[in-house]
Amino acid sequence: MIKKIDLINLEKQKEERDSLIKRIKKLESKPRKVIIDGVKGSSTEFPYTQHTCRIEGLEDGIVYRNRKKLLKKLRKILRFKEYKIEKEIIHIEYELNYVEDSEIREIIRLKYEEGFNWIQIMHKMNYKSDSYARMKLERFFKKK
Repeated sequence: MIKKIDLINLEKQKEERDSLIKRIKKLESKPRKVIIDGVKGSSTEFPYTQHTCRIEGLEDGIVYRNRKKLLKKLRKILRFKEYKIEKEIIHIEYELNYVEDSEIREIIRLKYEEGFNWIQIMHKMNYKSDSYARMKLERFFKKK
């Protein structure tokens, strides 16, 4: 028997995954900082005139390596979340086999597996109102 809590859980897991993807992309897009500084020096020959030399370099290697390690860990967490989502979708598909109303099955697939909002479902299913699909699904869960 399909439970509404399972569907809501799937939706929340997808939101977590999307948030993690954004975080990974933000870290990946962060360029390695160029650090510029100046030092005082003098010429090697007499009259030893003092002048400023500009030096450039990349940010500390430790900071860069830590960011790379964090990215590696976040990607691993993302793979695990993707696995859990796929497992949950398979479970829901299995449970949908026992739902007799094909319209309800389609609404559930569109809303919770595809991530459609109610207006998109209205257009896809050719309903007159976006609340029709929502109410139909609510009645289905109240029956069960």
